[in-house]
Amino acid sequence: MKSEIILLGHGSRRAEANQGLLVVAQKVSLLMGQTVTPAYMAHDKPSLPEAVEAKIKEGALKIVIMPLFLFRGVHVSVDIHEELREIREQNPKVEIVFTEELGADDGIANLACLRIKEAMGA
Repeated sequence: MKSEIILLGHGSRRAEANQGLLVVAQKVSLLMGQTVTPAYMAHDKPSLPEAVEAKIKEGALKIVIMPLFLFRGVHVSVDIHEELREIREQNPKVEIVFTEELGADDGIANLACLRIKEAMGA
């Protein structure tokens, strides 16, 4: 059974800010070798429930949701789970997996160092 993947971003009122999630989703799609669907918590479409429901209508039996959030704030620890609760109840045969957020990972620290060095002209 192939898993469907949703990359979840917060979303912004600024359309150009939301474009970043689309670019990351395309890059992850290439790395994973399968379609990665972007979804937003707010300010753009599709919302997380819309994206999950679309995957279910397409016949998905397993959906992996990766929150593109740095840390485990209210959205990651509460809000997203509340949005998914009803969908899970209505679709008990669909496995919905929620991954860890980006977190305090070495890759994030390395990227922060890179950006700082760029700003310092190093």
